[in-house]
Amino acid sequence: MTGAKSDPKVVLPQGTLIGRQREGVQAFCGVPYALAPVQVRRWQPPVPVAASDETLDARFFGPMAPQVSETGRPIAEASEDCLNLNIWKPDQARAAPVMVWIHGGGFCSGSNRVRGSVFAKAGVVLVAPNYRLGMLGFAAHPLIESQQANFGLLDLILALQWVRDHIDAFGGDPENVTIFGVSAGGQAVNLLMTMPQGAGLFHKAIAQSGYGTWPLLRLKTQDQDPRDILGEAPEIAEDNAGAILRRIDARGFSSASLLHLSANTIVQGQRGFQRPIVDGLSVLEEPGRCFALGLGCSIPYLTGANSFDGSVMPSYQLNPKDYAAAWDKWDPSWRMLYDADLGIAPETGIQRLFGDERYLLSAWVLSEAVARLGAPAYRYYLDVPGPEGSLLSGSPHGFDGFLLFESKIFSPGSDWAAWGDQLRRAWIEFARTGVPCALDARVGPWQPVGESNQWHRLGSASTISDQALSDRLSRLLSRYHHRCLEDAGPRRTA
Repeated sequence: MTGAKSDPKVVLPQGTLIGRQREGVQAFCGVPYALAPVQVRRWQPPVPVAASDETLDARFFGPMAPQVSETGRPIAEASEDCLNLNIWKPDQARAAPVMVWIHGGGFCSGSNRVRGSVFAKAGVVLVAPNYRLGMLGFAAHPLIESQQANFGLLDLILALQWVRDHIDAFGGDPENVTIFGVSAGGQAVNLLMTMPQGAGLFHKAIAQSGYGTWPLLRLKTQDQDPRDILGEAPEIAEDNAGAILRRIDARGFSSASLLHLSANTIVQGQRGFQRPIVDGLSVLEEPGRCFALGLGCSIPYLTGANSFDGSVMPSYQLNPKDYAAAWDKWDPSWRMLYDADLGIAPETGIQRLFGDERYLLSAWVLSEAVARLGAPAYRYYLDVPGPEGSLLSGSPHGFDGFLLFESKIFSPGSDWAAWGDQLRRAWIEFARTGVPCALDARVGPWQPVGESNQWHRLGSASTISDQALSDRLSRLLSRYHHRCLEDAGPRRTA
């Protein structure tokens, strides 16, 4: 494949890439950064691609990681040979800031197929990698012969190494790389900031609705480990993997036969979101606990949550009644703090509480910890009206991703498009300088943590006051400190 004369080309050690060009933006898609993690490479750290003099067609998206659709069926465009990335660059990029988007999807779905051109048109080189998901990306089991457990995160480490080594060929500055993502992507950002392997690979970080204070799976458990979200013993990773294998009737399998089991069969056994694993090698502890002990990156950090992040709760497979009962046992006064939402419907109040505990709490705890390490930290509260017809005021989970990438195209001239433009400008300015630019003259400039103990409010759809947010956060912090048994620290288990 040689491509048309007008097609942009980039020469790399792995081959010559042929991309596509439109409206001042060049796109190179489906670019491999690792060998296919299949057969003996399944459940092993990724292996870099080899040097080659081949010409590679990079005009189209590559396969996404194996996953199931909303109907429960495997997605046709998915393949285990999914470790590819997409790059969008301005035509005349020279030492441009680099932003690496990490997609969300609960570590069990999603892909790097985003509208990266909206960032490239603003002068950014945007990179979006795929990484392994579900049990194929995060697993520990006696039949899996690897000390590592977080293969999806190791994929992201290798993708960032690829960016460090090659992004200058696309006009990007390898000394100015910002990682950012929403939901599981935001959690991946938090985890990368605490992984020994991630040191020096990025220089700024944006975690949108990450959940660095949420319990993770554990390779081994000890008495001082934090409780799970219901106050019970933490879930063991081997038990989680065993349940998946039982659902696909893989009992009696050997290690070799498990390596030859189809990816589609494995993903059919998954339920709900996938959680990373505290394995003592790549993930030392929950990010919040790592940061509290000074084990996180000291780099500029921007983080926040949406006013109704709890809209995602039905996808998490956590029984709302059990969750509410755990809170009632701990502190029944939570019902007074969420009485307006409970008045709409019990499920609404429980979901709002869930969203605040999973995402809002994380943004507060981690931004405070980064500031204590001496790096500038900023936090926001996104409260922009969501889709019409919603029973709730505020921003549902993942709405910020839509605003950043899609609102300009699907809602031109709308308030959503205006918010998307403002968010992109703030995020890009943060990537350039480490300080986000002001979004709304009525709010004023961003104040770093330490100079302000308030949230940078983006919108006011839910009408919640700063005092009410503070009261809720106080209860969330109290339960978090109790659950985490603060005297317990990270320990290596391998």
